[in-house]
Amino acid sequence: MIKLSLDDFIYEVKEEICCYEDIGREGAEKWETGFKEWLVKHSDLKTVPLDDESTIFEIADEYIEAAEQNNIASYWRNFSL
Repeated sequence: MIKLSLDDFIYEVKEEICCYEDIGREGAEKWETGFKEWLVKHSDLKTVPLDDESTIFEIADEYIEAAEQNNIASYWRNFSL
């Protein structure tokens, strides 16, 4: 298990999202905004525990899929860490 600071976690997920040309930097910024809103409502985390770095890829992939299906609201309803 690894723990990332919130800033590092956000940075890593955004960088992964940016790798997808269809989503890009704008989509990564939207993910960050959505994550911060989710965080206020659901958690008081100071660090993010992850099994391994593949969790970051999974989070980004799920967001990309939701964006492609125009289903971001459902992504955030079901999001958990």
